[in-house]
Amino acid sequence: MTSKSAVEEFLIQTEERRIAIDSRRVSDGDVFVGLEGERVDGNDFVDEALSAGASVVFSNRSSANSRVITVDDTKELLMEAARAILFRSNLKSRIGITGSNGKTTTKEITSYLLSRLGKTFKTAGNLNTEIGLPLSLLENRRELLSSHYGVFEFGTSAKGDIKRLVDLVEPDLCVLLNVGTAHVGNFKHPKELLLEKLSIFDSSRLTKAILGGCDERLREFAAALSVETRLFGRDNSDFSIIDFSYDGCDTMLHFDCQGNRFARLRGIWSYGQLMDLGAAYLVALFEGLPEPSIFLNAFKLPFKDRFAVVSLHGITLISDFYNSSLESWESAMVSIEKLKHSRKIAVAGSILEQGEEETRTHVKLGKLLKSFDKTVLFNQDKAIEAASKNMEPSLVSSEIGEVASWLQRNVMPGDLVFFKASRAVALERVYESFLELIRNA
Repeated sequence: MTSKSAVEEFLIQTEERRIAIDSRRVSDGDVFVGLEGERVDGNDFVDEALSAGASVVFSNRSSANSRVITVDDTKELLMEAARAILFRSNLKSRIGITGSNGKTTTKEITSYLLSRLGKTFKTAGNLNTEIGLPLSLLENRRELLSSHYGVFEFGTSAKGDIKRLVDLVEPDLCVLLNVGTAHVGNFKHPKELLLEKLSIFDSSRLTKAILGGCDERLREFAAALSVETRLFGRDNSDFSIIDFSYDGCDTMLHFDCQGNRFARLRGIWSYGQLMDLGAAYLVALFEGLPEPSIFLNAFKLPFKDRFAVVSLHGITLISDFYNSSLESWESAMVSIEKLKHSRKIAVAGSILEQGEEETRTHVKLGKLLKSFDKTVLFNQDKAIEAASKNMEPSLVSSEIGEVASWLQRNVMPGDLVFFKASRAVALERVYESFLELIRNA
């Protein structure tokens, strides 16, 4: 354990100061923390951080410099300092959210709805790791300490990640959205990934649970829980999506939650985002918001990289670059069928972090792509090429300009073009290049 004195010193030094973990981004007055990563050890860059203006450095290596404070474990220091802030908070409820897809969306909707009840803290952006989450708590401690509700996003890329975050936050209401194939390559077996996600319910303070009712495994788990549980999904759930459609730039949602409900949502929401809304809606009901639906038409999703729909010269363009999995493809395709189009064209890049499942994943993706009228495979990562076993691509290329030019020649008014890949594939460069071509045409 990190000593109490080290934690207190860290909290004093970081009060109203920015915490930096990348020496290249240090500004005058920042506190730099040297963290040992898989590829780079931040403790190697203490001198660079000091030269860049760091007021204090916390490192697990001793130094003669008086501005360097040595601790046993800098990563543990972050966790213990964040734990101390949480201990001082007066949160009425702590909500933990995890799942293979939709965590950040659910967090944003949940925090919006809970803010109707009282001041609500939410973890920033997608800071959902054992480093990112503590940093979010520490840098926004004033907001946290003055809030009534806390909404925390938990991510995982390896076994044990979620449990460490659960032990830090100790949520009393836990949400498991879904368990798909995202990051499956980081686990020995899909069941190990399932158990990892289910570990969110190991919180010592757990009193309420919300789970995705479309997965029979989660239904069975929910039935065995000894706390209050709610399900969201399509059928036989506490929140059930009956139907949805698009009216201009708005989404019309028909759902069943304590009776038939209708909502007009600002913007184009994907089927997956509507499922996330179901989870957030149930959280709000659990916390005592009597009729969450009356607040929904004032909310707008804050994302530009997740099923973002724009129209240009009669062409519907959908960009979805935040993440990719078979499940998110399936969800997106349900939504695409609800949008008006003469033809639908896919520009697909690889689904990453699939490990031994890589080839099988992309072969399955090929089956989904068969429903598109034309498909371009952007093969900067070669794994996507396996999709060709189940469909005939119109173009396979790793060249941004070649793909953009093909789209310019082949896409016509009335068409819908869907761009999707994992973030690291950087498919957005193709999207931006194509946009530039048609804007200047």
